[in-house]
Amino acid sequence: MARYKHTEIIKDKVTNNRVLRTTEYPEITPSDADIIYYAKFDDTLMGLANRFYGDQTMWWIIARANNFQGKTKFQVGQKLIIPANTGDINKKLLKLNFNQ
Repeated sequence: MARYKHTEIIKDKVTNNRVLRTTEYPEITPSDADIIYYAKFDDTLMGLANRFYGDQTMWWIIARANNFQGKTKFQVGQKLIIPANTGDINKKLLKLNFNQ
């Protein structure tokens, strides 16, 4: 899912430049269906998203579920939660940002 596909373009109040409106991300609650994964050498958020979801742009779901605020690396053997309910998460994203 291209998360910026429907993002509104607005004018910056200071510079008057066209910018994308800030995207709000939904809270991700744990589920019994989630996958527990232990990081391996050279794993990346985009790589894991591609492996588990077939879409590297969904990396933010894994980051959000694991509270990776600003982090892009993790330790080998680190326990990661891979959310399974991406359809519900994407619906929440659309509802938060695009009233859909």
